[in-house]
Amino acid sequence: MSAIEIKRPVAVKVIMTEAFRKQILDETYETLNRNENTISQAEAMYEKTKANGGDAVVLEKINKQLEIEKARFQELKKEMDLKIQAFKSVKEGDEIAFRILEGPVSVKEGDDMHQILQGAEIVLKDWKVVELRGC
Repeated sequence: MSAIEIKRPVAVKVIMTEAFRKQILDETYETLNRNENTISQAEAMYEKTKANGGDAVVLEKINKQLEIEKARFQELKKEMDLKIQAFKSVKEGDEIAFRILEGPVSVKEGDDMHQILQGAEIVLKDWKVVELRGC
């Protein structure tokens, strides 16, 4: 009997620990700070160019782009603030969805496609795989 290999979703779940929570929150805060610094630097460059008598048309284009980036950052900040609150509220030991990956699976005649497409799960605890489900 022949088989074909297809891709299916693989859910990555995490068992919450204080070490994992701290790492994720630290990375999130770092990302927010990096984005804030980038916006601040862009604003400072705009102001410096403006103070040095930069071309009005160029300044207007820069200002429009800067406003777009600031709005995008504000949306990102709102999303990340929600994620921060969500991570803070998860109790230690609770299992949460973390990411969705794709993984290969062999399909052959007679297989239950519904079961195959349900996907597999990888369960992590402090970045160590502790369980594989639906493989």
